[in-house]
Amino acid sequence: MKTLTNIQTVQKFLEAQYAGDFDRAFQSYAQPNFKWIVGSGGNEILREAIPWAGCTHKGKEGYIRLTTLLFSEFEALEFEPKRYSDAGECVFVEGHFTFRHRQTGKIADSDWIARFDMRDGLIGGGQFYENTAGVALARKAA
Repeated sequence: MKTLTNIQTVQKFLEAQYAGDFDRAFQSYAQPNFKWIVGSGGNEILREAIPWAGCTHKGKEGYIRLTTLLFSEFEALEFEPKRYSDAGECVFVEGHFTFRHRQTGKIADSDWIARFDMRDGLIGGGQFYENTAGVALARKAA
């Protein structure tokens, strides 16, 4: 079997995740001790504003909780990775999203960048950087 490049591994992980196939995403493309952070880790103020941000999500179960929380509140109108860059021990993905909050109707619109930490050809975890202020504002009722 041909070994995937780091970028192909990240692309396949994202494809599986977008399809809702978390089993395939994590069995085929992620390390067992996978850890993911939205915004900055250990940030209580951020976590108060956005429940899935400011903390570390561990393993497949943690990642599923993160996406469940996010998409129970927001409808994804657009989520597009635009550029992948392999930096050896990590892959950076730049993109853009537009989400609509299901209760407030407000739009969260943001460029984003995600860092995927690579170990032995698999994703060990990473971090997602977005306009957290815009996401938090879209969650607030008028």
